[in-house]
Amino acid sequence: MLILLENGKQIRGDLIQKAIIRSDLAPVPMSLEVTVKAGEENFDKWLQEGKTLTATGNVFQIIKSSYAEDRNSGAGERKNAVFEVIALLQACADIAYVRKTAVIKENTSILQIYRSLGAKLKAVENDVPIERFSNFAGDTSSFLINRVLQEQGGVVRWKNNKMEFIRIRDLFKQKPALTLPENASDRVETEFLERHEVPWYFSLSPDGNFIHGDRAKARTVEYTPFKNQQQLINMSRCLVRRKVMNIKLNQKIGAGDLIQFSNGEKLAVMTAAHSFKNGADGENSAETITRLWLGEQL
Repeated sequence: MLILLENGKQIRGDLIQKAIIRSDLAPVPMSLEVTVKAGEENFDKWLQEGKTLTATGNVFQIIKSSYAEDRNSGAGERKNAVFEVIALLQACADIAYVRKTAVIKENTSILQIYRSLGAKLKAVENDVPIERFSNFAGDTSSFLINRVLQEQGGVVRWKNNKMEFIRIRDLFKQKPALTLPENASDRVETEFLERHEVPWYFSLSPDGNFIHGDRAKARTVEYTPFKNQQQLINMSRCLVRRKVMNIKLNQKIGAGDLIQFSNGEKLAVMTAAHSFKNGADGENSAETITRLWLGEQL
């Protein structure tokens, strides 16, 4: 994998023990994890918290950098040190931090919310109006953005180096990005847990009457204020994991893509993790795979 330091210098491939680029349907939609041999090429200072790394054309901000001896060194072997680095997509990294000051907005949009919280996004494709948003001091912004997306019945994804909002139902109207052979053995069915963990919601109208969301199934119930019926229905829409599988490395696949199986079933990619191992850590042989977490709409 090609990874560039903030100074523009490339980390040699033989120094990278492991790297994972993860694409998620989350407010911070991309992350990078990399383990690099320390003490080489005088670039240790460029792997510290706050510095940036560039991979797959995206810039990532380091939020955690751990220095440790290589745990896989055998008895009598030279103890090599490594940096274990976690980095978030720089354009959205600020929303992962706890807020020092409050941000309250009305009649806004997803892009305006992101920017008000420190994100460096140029645009959000298919943006939608947001009636109100509040992020108090001491709250983590990404959690509250996720709540707003839930009320809109959608998710955000990073595609073609751009942020995009897409409704969950529209994920399954796309053209499949990949067709795979059907494998029913690893399919997960969890209706019991779904009824416990995915509630239906209710609220109160201005005149004090009850407003109900989706009550088609017996589920747990939660009250949420200042919501209309469409928002309450949207809040019970979610993706439920059905399969986890490994495929040959395919970095073109990302969160939000649609996968079709040979039996006609279609599942959306909730998370795609592109994993690289060079086999130099003494734990595993060289390996490059894409691991997919796939779900369907509840």
